[in-house]
Amino acid sequence: MSMNKKELYFKDLEDIITDSIFIGSSEYDLDEEIANNMWHISSNIELIKALTLKDYRDFFNRVIQNRRDQIIDSTQNHGMIFYLWFDQLACQLRFSLISDLHKKLPFQCDLEILKHMDDIILAFLNSPFHDGLPIEGYNDNIEEKPYILKIYQTMLSKD
Repeated sequence: MSMNKKELYFKDLEDIITDSIFIGSSEYDLDEEIANNMWHISSNIELIKALTLKDYRDFFNRVIQNRRDQIIDSTQNHGMIFYLWFDQLACQLRFSLISDLHKKLPFQCDLEILKHMDDIILAFLNSPFHDGLPIEGYNDNIEEKPYILKIYQTMLSKD
């Protein structure tokens, strides 16, 4: 029996779930953690219609459980911060891990920390730009205001 497009999509993402992570030993390892522990996923306009909030929530819960297991099995004695955001311009869900030795997430903009990942996933699912931004640009007719990035984060402790 052949897989449908949705099943193939998530089968292609299996490598992300089991990918090895880098756990730094000090706050000086931040750049290496960022370089090794950042992933992104996207879709196209046709496939996105078949994907659901639950599909992505289940996927990210599997990712988080794998990362938690790797942290527990590591020789380091600290945990990590898992964080997820929606990159609107690239129309990608991005997620990363940094050691919990760091006092803040590595962003230069203001952040709004969310308790649940659902709002971020829904922003991705509902984006009109899964096939890219229009060549003529995009004007949402909204007055400019300071950019605040919505982030979901959860602490993955060593114990």
